[in-house]
Amino acid sequence: MIRTYLVLLLCLLCLKAMCQIFPYQVEYSKQPYLELSNLTILCKDSLGKKHFFTLNEPMKILNEEVDSFYIFDWANLHLNLGNKKTKESDLFVPFNTALRKRLSNTDSVGFSISYNITGDIGNRILKVQWKDVKPKYTVAPNDVFNIQMIINEDDQSVSYHFGPMPPEFNSFFSLFGQNRVPALYFFDDFISFSDTVNEIFHITSPIHDINKVELAEFILLDGNFTDEQYSSFIFYNCPSVPIEEGLHFKILPRNLSKVNDIRVDRNKSNINPNPASNSIFLTSDILIDAYYEITNTSGFIEQKGLIENNNINIEQLSTGLHFLKWVTEKGEVRVNKFVKL
Repeated sequence: MIRTYLVLLLCLLCLKAMCQIFPYQVEYSKQPYLELSNLTILCKDSLGKKHFFTLNEPMKILNEEVDSFYIFDWANLHLNLGNKKTKESDLFVPFNTALRKRLSNTDSVGFSISYNITGDIGNRILKVQWKDVKPKYTVAPNDVFNIQMIINEDDQSVSYHFGPMPPEFNSFFSLFGQNRVPALYFFDDFISFSDTVNEIFHITSPIHDINKVELAEFILLDGNFTDEQYSSFIFYNCPSVPIEEGLHFKILPRNLSKVNDIRVDRNKSNINPNPASNSIFLTSDILIDAYYEITNTSGFIEQKGLIENNNINIEQLSTGLHFLKWVTEKGEVRVNKFVKL
């Protein structure tokens, strides 16, 4: 009964999230898949504890600084992007399958996880490759997955790029045998699988157009995440975009338009005080409890989060003119100017 109640609550939260603007967006394309060269092998046919590597100079990814890349002992295909100083991290899952070791010398394949880094600081590209990943259960003996995650410092993006894959039928039933379904997702501000709240963004098709893809939000409240149990809520099912070799998903930070393109609504809401030094309060004709973004005059996001009780703390902002973009409970987008002292 409690589990049923939690599932219903989660579904309601997901519906509410549809009216919000997420800090990320997703794009997809078909691109040639190239195996890595000049690579460093993290692990081969092994599920040891915490394989990782770090960068001397951090990269800014999805508006966050990242310098550490971890593969936890979760026996799953995933990569954690972290920051050693702040201990903040996000956990990316480019395909919801468990890894299987090579069980014997007669087993058809083993797998490897490797990476390489190219480019200079400011435009580095880091690629992590899972090759010949064999799930716990397969329809055919040689069904394996080949997937890369591409972290691009230039546009702050994270990509899921698919190499040779089993037929769609085989993929679905291999996952079905693990009590999973096809899913592509990431945890925002990941702390642990047992955290009381986990915010999960997943790639899916929107209700209004099943032939497109978008990011949706799934909030887990019971503090006990297992991919087998919850994958049905983060199911990837887009009929016009099958998961096959060459498919490339790119997750990008969602930046606001340039200042000149922003239409400011001065009539229906006001910011007080303005100018302000510590916090701002929104006076509006409706209740405000929604996602917001604050940008500078160049259109770059400086702060984001949820408006709580119509109040936003701005102590960390730089002085000068800023733009606040927020979404009402009715799904209306509003933008207001204010000055930070």
